[in-house]
Amino acid sequence: MPPQEKKWVGTIESTIMRIGEYSSWIYLFIGIIVAYEVASRYFFNSPTDWVEETSRLGMVWATFLLFPACMGRRQLISITLFSDAVGERAKVVLEGISFAIIALACAVVSFEALVAAIDAATVGRATASVLRIPYWLFYLPVAIGFFLFFVQAALELILLVATGQRRKLELAHEEI
Repeated sequence: MPPQEKKWVGTIESTIMRIGEYSSWIYLFIGIIVAYEVASRYFFNSPTDWVEETSRLGMVWATFLLFPACMGRRQLISITLFSDAVGERAKVVLEGISFAIIALACAVVSFEALVAAIDAATVGRATASVLRIPYWLFYLPVAIGFFLFFVQAALELILLVATGQRRKLELAHEEI
């Protein structure tokens, strides 16, 4: 791959990986606040109003922002029934079809989630709790995560078509 192409591909992938790494820290935060809730509830008989909903919001953000990084590292679940039964050229074709379908599905989900986020913000929809967290905060990570997932799938498809070769599964993020 030419150096100028390698640079932009590396920039996109490193950005997606960095977002995934940062979002994984949200799970640590969730663990800390849930531990706080347990101690507060059972040792001091003083439950909180905010932990359950805050942790749910954190899980939504962390999960959807981790998807693209997992794809880049080939850590998503894959079914190899067909690909194990065919030759290398057919594996390239199957992987290309997979990336095209994933990119299309991600584009649709991202668009619909963005529409839902805008609708929720416009209407002012919020959770029915003390915190009244706006629902657009739950839809936005779906839109962003699936957009990044689309970018990663499209990038994988472009690289597959450009090189005609599959990237190594365990080193996909380091080959760029």
